[in-house]
Amino acid sequence: MKKKRGHKVFHVKKSFKKEFKRQIRLAVIAAIGFIIAFAWRDAIYRSAQNLVKQFTEAANVVLTEIYTALFITLIGVILLSMTSKLLKER
Repeated sequence: MKKKRGHKVFHVKKSFKKEFKRQIRLAVIAAIGFIIAFAWRDAIYRSAQNLVKQFTEAANVVLTEIYTALFITLIGVILLSMTSKLLKER
């Protein structure tokens, strides 16, 4: 007995619709994440820059900005590493 072809098409349409909704949900979550990150950007940068200025004797503005960027990058790499270890599939 052959299965009806329409049943398979219906299943594919249902699967596509489910995946499409999942992708839209992920895109919206990512967009909200970027908005949040952008809102915190200046506060994080200024705080990190003040911290760098306390621990360095850099008189040059450009050098202070480079140290600040390196500091933020280091913290970001550490957080990403910790997150990937916590979320690692076992």
